[in-house]
Amino acid sequence: MIPKLNDKPQYEMTIPSINKEVKFRPYLVKEEKILMMAFESNDQKAALNAVTDTISACVNEEIEVNKLKLYDVEYMFTKIRAKSVGEKVNLLFTCSDCGHENKENVNIDEVKIIGEPQNNTIDINKDISVEMGYPEYFKMIHNDKIIDNVSEVSTTLELVTDCIQYINTPEEKIKVTDEPREKLVEFVESMTNDQFQKLREYVESMPRVEIQHKYVCQGCQAKKDVKIRNISDFF
Repeated sequence: MIPKLNDKPQYEMTIPSINKEVKFRPYLVKEEKILMMAFESNDQKAALNAVTDTISACVNEEIEVNKLKLYDVEYMFTKIRAKSVGEKVNLLFTCSDCGHENKENVNIDEVKIIGEPQNNTIDINKDISVEMGYPEYFKMIHNDKIIDNVSEVSTTLELVTDCIQYINTPEEKIKVTDEPREKLVEFVESMTNDQFQKLREYVESMPRVEIQHKYVCQGCQAKKDVKIRNISDFF
């Protein structure tokens, strides 16, 4: 009988949002092939599915990947990739001072979570408050792209609405998933700009994945400190 190779977990990492330690193995040739095809297709949904499928395959424990936060998925995938094909990747950085392109060796295993979760209860007025939750990975998809820094009004409205979990009134605590979606959208659209901004600031405070890298430009010798925040940058 032909033996199975590399199917045992070898490493450990902690899922940031729930502080749960899990064991994982590197991804295999068959999984890397799917990842490469998905990223090279420039199909964001295909890339999303490939990333989450890879995490599910490599993590030894039962986890609901689709319910993890965006920063969970990006952190976990970066850790898995570092152990799969090497911790160092070559990236090009264009110097903002002289325009010189610098080829740098970046250690992606040094990925960190930047920022802390904020208080999720937000007062709308003296009688009404809402309880928020950072969006799950799949809810960060809009028009076939992962939203990183929301700017369009319609996109922001959708994302903020998705993050509302409860509405508290003097009479009751309303679970929004028990109510029609259009009623929730109507509630959000009835807010003043100041009220809505409070919710938006909560969403934008979501912790993020970041790899910090320092180098000296070979063109002008300027010292540079760059922050990498997109997992596709090193794929």
